[in-house]
Amino acid sequence: MADKDSGGGGGFLLGLLMGGIGGFVAGMVLAPKSGEETRAFILDQSREWRDKADELTHATRERMATAATEGRRAASHMREDDGFSDLDLDDESL
Repeated sequence: MADKDSGGGGGFLLGLLMGGIGGFVAGMVLAPKSGEETRAFILDQSREWRDKADELTHATRERMATAATEGRRAASHMREDDGFSDLDLDDESL
């Protein structure tokens, strides 16, 4: 029988992260731009990423609010239609 490796995934992800960070640092150090240009580029990129993260957060909050409203509406309709009366919530096989 083949032995299963249970710890390989975490090590791979850590190596991937460390390689990415190392590549970024090496690219910044060896880049043909001046330090001032590089810092300005990094600042601009970080602002763009922050703005994009804010947009995604806002969109996600709107979607979650819509889903919660729809869920409450569906539960309300189920209660009004007596859709919960046939549920046996004490049944452990559910």
